[in-house]
Amino acid sequence: MRRVGLFLFFGLSAFGQTSPVPYLDFYGPSFENNIALESFPGAFASIRNVDFKNFDSLKNGHLNGPGNNTLDLEAVHYLTARPESGGGAALVLYEWFNVGGSSSSGGSAVVFTVSGGHLQSVQRVEWDTHFQAGPATDSFDPVTKTFVVRTAHYIPGDAHCCVSAMDVVTLKWDGAHFLQTDLRTELSQYGREHGTVLPQNPVNGSPAH
Repeated sequence: MRRVGLFLFFGLSAFGQTSPVPYLDFYGPSFENNIALESFPGAFASIRNVDFKNFDSLKNGHLNGPGNNTLDLEAVHYLTARPESGGGAALVLYEWFNVGGSSSSGGSAVVFTVSGGHLQSVQRVEWDTHFQAGPATDSFDPVTKTFVVRTAHYIPGDAHCCVSAMDVVTLKWDGAHFLQTDLRTELSQYGREHGTVLPQNPVNGSPAH
């Protein structure tokens, strides 16, 4: 269930790398990285004073939406060096699930900042977790402040239930935003188990294989 909010979206990419592996026509890339500006009420001396488990409609880290839609808080990673420092930023990870004609699931990461006592979001990352990734679909290294997501990559011939590949996207914190520094496409667990060979987009007129 994607959160409905008054976000202002602007594309954000310092690397601009795209996958050389073709996508199934009507799916396309399932990863988004956007500036998402929204201010929230309240006064906060530090980002660590924000109760993200009970923030913005969540109750103890969970929200039941209409039908069978759910949103859950996965983790909060503080990006400031010292707990006692004022202001600061945090990477907050969510998992969502919805059921309509078919089920879908995904991950969301929102960067929140506190400055001058005011809380706002500055960035939002989205990815598709409705596939067998093998490893976890997201990870964060607090030392290097590197964020990695694994998102579904439907190749030609894939069905909604059976995703053969995944885009592994690496983003690094620059002090203000997470900037994409790498993207590579690998076989998903399903693709490995079924011996899938990744196709390639034609380059300079050469045929895909």
